[in-house]
Amino acid sequence: MSKHTRLKLKRLLAAVLAGTMLLGSTACRTPEEFYHEVILGETSGNGKKTSKKDKDKDKEEKTTEGDTTSSVPEDDPVDYATEENAEFQALLEEYFMNGITSDTLSYNSLVKHRDSFPEAEAEMEVATLGDPRMDKDAVAESKEKDEDFYNRLMEFEDVTLTEDETFTFKTLKDEYERNMKLYDNIYFYEPFSPMRGEQENLTSNFVDFPFDDKKDVDDYVAFSAQVRDYFDTLIEFEYEKSDAGYFMNDAVADKVIDQCDEFIKNKEDHVLIESFDEKIDAVDFLSDEEKASYKEQNKSNVLDVIIPAYEDLKAAIEELKGTGKNDKGLCFYDGGKDYYAEYVYPKYSGSSKTPEEEAEYMDDRWDKLITDMSSLYYSNPEGYDWYVEHSDEAFEKYDSMDISDLVTELQENYMDKYPIEGTIPFEIKYMSDSVSKISETTMAYYQICPVDDPNFNQIVVNPTYTTDRFNTLAHEGTPGHMFQFWYFRNTNPNPARSLAFNLGYIEGWAVYSSNYLLKEETLDTGSDYDDFVGKLCQIDTDLGYLMMGRIDIGVNYEGWDVDQVAEYLTGKVNEGKEQEVAEDMMTTVTGDPGAYLSYTTGFYEMEELRLYAEDELGSKFDEKEFHKAVLDAGPCQFKFLREKIDEYIRENR
Repeated sequence: MSKHTRLKLKRLLAAVLAGTMLLGSTACRTPEEFYHEVILGETSGNGKKTSKKDKDKDKEEKTTEGDTTSSVPEDDPVDYATEENAEFQALLEEYFMNGITSDTLSYNSLVKHRDSFPEAEAEMEVATLGDPRMDKDAVAESKEKDEDFYNRLMEFEDVTLTEDETFTFKTLKDEYERNMKLYDNIYFYEPFSPMRGEQENLTSNFVDFPFDDKKDVDDYVAFSAQVRDYFDTLIEFEYEKSDAGYFMNDAVADKVIDQCDEFIKNKEDHVLIESFDEKIDAVDFLSDEEKASYKEQNKSNVLDVIIPAYEDLKAAIEELKGTGKNDKGLCFYDGGKDYYAEYVYPKYSGSSKTPEEEAEYMDDRWDKLITDMSSLYYSNPEGYDWYVEHSDEAFEKYDSMDISDLVTELQENYMDKYPIEGTIPFEIKYMSDSVSKISETTMAYYQICPVDDPNFNQIVVNPTYTTDRFNTLAHEGTPGHMFQFWYFRNTNPNPARSLAFNLGYIEGWAVYSSNYLLKEETLDTGSDYDDFVGKLCQIDTDLGYLMMGRIDIGVNYEGWDVDQVAEYLTGKVNEGKEQEVAEDMMTTVTGDPGAYLSYTTGFYEMEELRLYAEDELGSKFDEKEFHKAVLDAGPCQFKFLREKIDEYIRENR
């Protein structure tokens, strides 16, 4: 979603909420009541909600009577091995090696020091972008390899393993069983989608590629020369998709064409020329002559290989535009609804709920948030009006801070409820002018620390953004992504677990932790409404995530069209600006199905686990220990994280 659209959505959201105030309000439920009523579905005998106080009293009475009923499963004895299984460890090493050596970009981002994994280093002697082939033979070969690994993995299903090995086995089994569904629906895969596509991510992948030694530079020049062949192979797949009736819709095609146009302009001053020259000038292991030679090689690759690759892509998309058979969601394809439910939804959300269950939860949450907003409005109409007009000023104190100082501030003053001692080393990198222009929708992002060096942390910042820095850097830095990866890497997990990129867990943690930080922050808005505005900011942020997640399910699973999206946004027949926003959001969720579920549903799953633990432990709940249990588990599907939280609850009763 573009920067312009986010602004329109924010204004539209304010209008939606203001209109809702006219409808009156019902009694507002607290978050705790909402958890019991919506999540647990609990009511008292007379149809009223059972309050936590009453429930605690009931628990005490049941305990007195000898009834220790709990929703936490009993800790059935498990016969874990006391020593690691050598054969299983060998299989995990194979999995890890395959993961880090699939291409040079992956290897370079995951491995900092060349002597960390000698076998991998030897295998990566020749630089490569990986194998992009998507023809039937290549897909069949890839499927066969995955099936072979899965079958060898399943040989350990009834083998007694250590506790850590058992957890790793379950997570890998689940991953492979889910990913195998892609092979039966290969035409749903889109290599050039607007958000996740090769053309969108190439710039950041290339710009972020570090030059630590001469081989890094040689590798970069080598794989840069492969871009056109790489793209052309995937373009062939686009023609195959078109023939089969699965080509992208026209709105998505236009988005990809626009991205290509943006990339290929300013050829002589191209971002991949300027960024390369900047990095080369900064190194101290090359002579001036070598630097000049590398600059010429790179410029030639950009002008003669990479830009022509984007021109090839643009020409192909323009030629194929109009051949798509579906301008709506996945569910309008044959098998698309099942594919969304069985692959897209669990892959990106991490949830074991069904899309129907999640949609119902989101609708209930929407009603709850609107009710909360209504209550706030009626309690302070002037404060609400101030927020609508001045919301961008709510965090002006932080927006005016130096970025590095703000990240340090977050570490030093907001981490008392998280398992951390000291501070995390980090570096702030600012996008160059050319990079910031081509990455206009990105405020900042965290570069995941290498497997072998958790203290190498970088946050890349777009300097053109001067608002929303507090929430963004809490999400990308601490207690968000930088903290979660730094922490888990420092638990010394099996390297195979370091390849886990369960997006629901990863983004869910970042949204959850930054949202809880927002609840505790005391704003200094320069107005008389600091506490009031803070509460509105929480609801506003929640509603923004909720909208995108709900629309994704609505379009791709329930079959909403653009008019239904607009009606959802406004609660009435659409007219005016909301139609334009709806069209943009429709393009987003049809171009990249599931993309926002990682943020929305991932957050809700994290929050639900916290409320569950609080409910079970009562006064024994410790926020820091809960966070430790979540972070110790590392990226995984939420059904497995639930097992770890159950274990935490049993140990702390």
